[in-house]
Amino acid sequence: MGLEDIAVHVKGLEPAGFDPRVLKGMGLAYAISSRGACHLRGTFYKTELSGQIAPDTIEGKAKLLIDYEDRAALFDSLILCRFFRDFIKWDELGIIIEATTGLKFTKDELADKANHITTQARLFNILEGITYKDDNLPKRFYEPLSDSGKVIKEEELNAMVQDYYKLRGWNEKGIP
Repeated sequence: MGLEDIAVHVKGLEPAGFDPRVLKGMGLAYAISSRGACHLRGTFYKTELSGQIAPDTIEGKAKLLIDYEDRAALFDSLILCRFFRDFIKWDELGIIIEATTGLKFTKDELADKANHITTQARLFNILEGITYKDDNLPKRFYEPLSDSGKVIKEEELNAMVQDYYKLRGWNEKGIP
């Protein structure tokens, strides 16, 4: 066999066209996504491409990804289109939920509910055999791009993953 060294996937899903050597936050998004190398879980490429956060930095990526990922979890729960992510912020989500259910939540309460959704998905994946070792990227992404030399180092990804776990309230092995 030996194809694992050349296969480009995370948890069985191949990544979209956002290279984590250029967009390091997408490396984190791919690595921690419950579905594998999914670009839709947090739609994080937008933050790096728009200049909201520098693509090369790793500081602050986990916190910002969680904000996007949490809103996306609520979007999925409400069956809202992801392309409205820039228009529907936390306040608007609260208004939509109150208008449709009569329930009123603060941003922190909504974020807690979204964290619960993500944590439940994590617990399901753990039951199915996923471990922290699966929150990684294919080896190819740790090699520099031939044209620009851009690279994501395994230590950089590991630092972002650990930051993500901590912010989610999970232990260092990604267990809630």
